[in-house]
Amino acid sequence: MKKLILILFVATNLVSCQNKKTEDQIEKKNMDIELIKKHMKLQEKIELSENDTDVSHQYRLTDTDIEIGGEVVSQGMKNNGYIIPDNETFTKKIKEIFEENEDCSCVGSRKHNNFTTYFVNSNKEQNILKTEYDYTYDHIFVFQQYKLISTLPLLNDVVSINGNQLKINLDQNTIARNKFLFGKNKGELTWLLFNDKEFLKTLLVYFGYDKEEKINELVLKDLYKEYSEESPNAVEKIGNVFFVKDCDGKLKIRKNILKYVDKKTTKDDNKYISALSEYIVSILYSQDVKSSFTDDEKAEIVANISNIEIPKMNKFKTEDTNVWNAKASTLFYLQSENAMNHPEILSILKKHNYFGFDFLKNYIESGQLQDENPTSPQGDE
Repeated sequence: MKKLILILFVATNLVSCQNKKTEDQIEKKNMDIELIKKHMKLQEKIELSENDTDVSHQYRLTDTDIEIGGEVVSQGMKNNGYIIPDNETFTKKIKEIFEENEDCSCVGSRKHNNFTTYFVNSNKEQNILKTEYDYTYDHIFVFQQYKLISTLPLLNDVVSINGNQLKINLDQNTIARNKFLFGKNKGELTWLLFNDKEFLKTLLVYFGYDKEEKINELVLKDLYKEYSEESPNAVEKIGNVFFVKDCDGKLKIRKNILKYVDKKTTKDDNKYISALSEYIVSILYSQDVKSSFTDDEKAEIVANISNIEIPKMNKFKTEDTNVWNAKASTLFYLQSENAMNHPEILSILKKHNYFGFDFLKNYIESGQLQDENPTSPQGDE
């Protein structure tokens, strides 16, 4: 009986391996090896050697190069156990990641027949579209057909061919990005947090993907450290991650990172909300850089920040803490008649029904905002 079970086990695994081999052969057969070889050879000339200065010898990548690269990456992802999402799930996720909260000054997109390029324009270059196939940029290529994303898929970076034997070696970044974003693999997120921080930063800062708290935490922590070490201190610049203009010229507010700030603001830590308070001052008073926001948009930004700052200030300022030392909220000083002020903020807030913040509406209309006045007898108590 044991011998029979063993024979059945071996036979079953043999059939499985044969099927796997057959599947691999079919997949590789479907890939045009000769076409791949041809374009690998062409792509060797995307950079000229030091001895060759004739630019006519330089090869310019085409859509065909990208399409072949996408096909190879797709096979490589399958080889690494990538579970392909359905079309609806993938389409929805791409929109959520790259289109819902993008900062239009730093991104762009171009649709092709078989792929879409999302441009990462961190330096705000005027002619960024000309860099689409420049491998020194970090543009993101989305292949709807294969349900995956990739950096510029240069064949010689991912393929080696010996005779008619094709071997695909994907970098771990590509594997982890796809498995995390489209497979909800939290283990891959852990890997990305340690090994691919710049990509995660790109997702949040430029495209506004704020659905993952661990990414929000990583990026805000790194940016706050970077800005606080500038001379002079420039922590207010962190507000540029929260409030951006989309490609229709409208204000986009990244609500999930605001929720993260609300959650992380405590009696001993108010650094992010304090930085956002300084951001308010910068967009209302700065003479160096003209704000792109309208007065109504500025008021909406004030409302979103005040709706976090004021409840936290009132909760923690009476406790034994060294961080909540402001005498009144940012909103109080904005509408105050002392020195430079913006009393129009309150009328704009009222016009827009306080942008839906019931706390803010009650706080202002009940007179509690005016009660903050540190120069009044009540404020001196």
